[in-house]
Amino acid sequence: MAIDLNRFIATFFDEAQEHLESIEEKAMSLASGRHDPELLNSIFRAAHSIKGGSGTFGFTQLAEATHEMETLFDQLRKGQRLADASTVRLLLDACDVFKGHLARLKGGDRSTDPAMDGVRERVARYRESAGAAAAAIAPVPAAASAPAHESFFAAGPAEDAEFGVFDAGLLSPEPVRAPAAAAIAEKFGFFEAVGADAPPSGRDNGRARGVEQSSIRVSTEKIDRIVNLVGELVIAQAMMQQAAGRFATQQDEHLNHSLSALDRHTRDLQQAVMSIRMMPMEFVFSRFPRLVYDVSTRLEKKVELRTHGHETELDKEMIELLIDPLTHVVRNAIDHGIEPPAERRAAGKPESGTVSMRATHRGGSVIIEVSDDGRGLDRYRLLAKARDLAMPCDDAWSDAEVFALIFEAGFSTAKEVTDLSGRGVGMDVVRRNIASLGGSVSITSTPGQGTTITIQLPLTLAVLDGMVVSVGDEQYIVPLEFVAEAIKPDANDVKTVANQASLVQVRGEHLPLIRLSDVVALPDADPARAELCLVVEVDNRRAALLIEGLLGQQQLVVKSLDTHLHAVPGTAGATILGDGRVALILDVNSIVRTNVARARMAA
Repeated sequence: MAIDLNRFIATFFDEAQEHLESIEEKAMSLASGRHDPELLNSIFRAAHSIKGGSGTFGFTQLAEATHEMETLFDQLRKGQRLADASTVRLLLDACDVFKGHLARLKGGDRSTDPAMDGVRERVARYRESAGAAAAAIAPVPAAASAPAHESFFAAGPAEDAEFGVFDAGLLSPEPVRAPAAAAIAEKFGFFEAVGADAPPSGRDNGRARGVEQSSIRVSTEKIDRIVNLVGELVIAQAMMQQAAGRFATQQDEHLNHSLSALDRHTRDLQQAVMSIRMMPMEFVFSRFPRLVYDVSTRLEKKVELRTHGHETELDKEMIELLIDPLTHVVRNAIDHGIEPPAERRAAGKPESGTVSMRATHRGGSVIIEVSDDGRGLDRYRLLAKARDLAMPCDDAWSDAEVFALIFEAGFSTAKEVTDLSGRGVGMDVVRRNIASLGGSVSITSTPGQGTTITIQLPLTLAVLDGMVVSVGDEQYIVPLEFVAEAIKPDANDVKTVANQASLVQVRGEHLPLIRLSDVVALPDADPARAELCLVVEVDNRRAALLIEGLLGQQQLVVKSLDTHLHAVPGTAGATILGDGRVALILDVNSIVRTNVARARMAA
C-alpha cells in the first residue's frame, strides 16, 4: 500500500509549534542555574522531535538548527556546563526565529532563511564557547521580513544525524511505498508521543497511565461545517415543533412522544458537536510565561505568574480571539501594577510581584480574572487625568465608574510613551475586543494591594441563551448573560429631567432608562405600550431596558451578519425563531455604553 507523506505536513507544523511552546515554557525554569536532568531531557526530546520531522520533509535549515540545540542540551544534561540566564535568552530567541521559519515553510517559502543560519551559528558558538557570554556575539536577523508564498516543494536533500539523507523525491507527488514510509513513521514525532512531555495531541500518554487513548486531527473547516449543519437542524426541529403544535392535539400521544424524542436527541447532538470545538484554557495560559519573563526582564522587575483553571473549556474560536486582549491586560499589570523591587521592599512587600490568571465556569459563561498584587489604582489621579483630557467625570462617581475610565480611548496615566505603554490604546482595545466576543470587562482595585480585571465571556459564539422580547411587531434577542432581572416599574418610579436621560428607580437605585423603541427606531412602536424593564449589567454599569413584551427564554443558534451586511449598530448577529422569523440579537454592550455616555454628557 502506498503512503503519501505530503498529507502529514500540516500535522508536522502543528506539532512543531507545540514542541516550540513546550521548549519556551521549560526554558524559563533554567535560569535558576541548578542542574535538573528531567527538565533538560524534556527539552532535548522536544528538539529531537522537531529535528526528526524536519529531516523527513526536507526542511534542512530547521533540521540543522534543532540539531545544534539538541547537541547543546546533550552537553547540559551530561553536566559539561550549567544553564543560566544567557541560556534562557538564547533559547527564547531561537524559538522566535524557528516560529518565523515555520510560518515561511507553511506559506510555501522554501528559500534560504538568513535568520535560521544566524541562530544555528549562535547556538553552535554558545555550545563551543568556554563561557556563556559568547551567546551575544552575533545578533539574530529578523525573521519577519522574509518573503513568502513561493513554491511549496523545492527539490533538495535534507541531512539528519539520525535519519540519514532523504531524497527530494520523498516530497514528490509520487507516494512513498509502505515499507519505506513505515520505517520513517516508526521514528517520526507525530506518530508517537514523546514521553511525558508530548503536547496534547495523538496518544496523550494514555499508555503511561495504563489507559489506551487515541485522537485524530480534523481541520476546523470540517468542524465548522458540522456545527453549521447541526445549527440548521436545531432551527428546523424548532420550526417543526411549533408547526405541529398548531394542529396536533394533546391526545396524539405518539406524535408528542416522537417530537419530544427528536428534541432531546437534537439537543444532545448539538451539545456533542459543540464539545468538539471546546479547548481547555491551558492553551491560553501556556502563552503567558514567556510574555511575563520578557516584559519583567525588560522592566527590571521580578514577577511570578500563577495560573488556575487550566481545565476550564472555551470555544476554539474564542480561545484564539482571547489571546490579544489578555496580552494587553497582563502587560499592563506588569508595567503599571507591579512595583520595582526597591519600591516593594519599602512598602513591606516581597521583592517578587505576582500576576495571577484564573478561569472558571459560571452558569453559561466563562469568567477570566487577571490579578496583580501591585500598587493598585488611584481614583484621584484617574479623575485628574480625565479632566486634563476633557473627559466627562464626577467626584461623586463610584470606584467602579472611575476605574472604568482606563478603558476609554486615548486615556493613559503613563508619564512617558514607551514601546510597552503610554499611547492610551491598550485597554481600549481590550474592551472593544471583548465586546466583539459578546463579553464584558470590569475592574476592581485596592490602593497598595493590587488590581483585578474580570472578563466575562459566553462559552461559544455559535449558540446563546437569550430572552425573546418584542417592540411593535418585531422580536429581538437580549443575551441572557447580561440580564440581571425583569421588573414592571410603577409610573412613579420613572423620573424624567429636562435635557437629561430618563431614570427608573429600582430598589433605591436610579438607573438610566433605555427605550428599546428608540434604539431600533421602529416607526410603528408605541411608547405607551412599553411596560416592562430588563435590568442589564455591562462592565459594572447597570441600566434598565424598556420593552413592550417578554416572550420567553430560548437557546438560539447565532447567525453572523458580517458576510451579508455592513456593520449594524446595536446588533451582534441574528437568529431564526421557531416560526421561521428572523430576530436580531442586540449588542447590549454597545447599547448600554452609548446611552450611559449620553446620559453623562447631558448631565
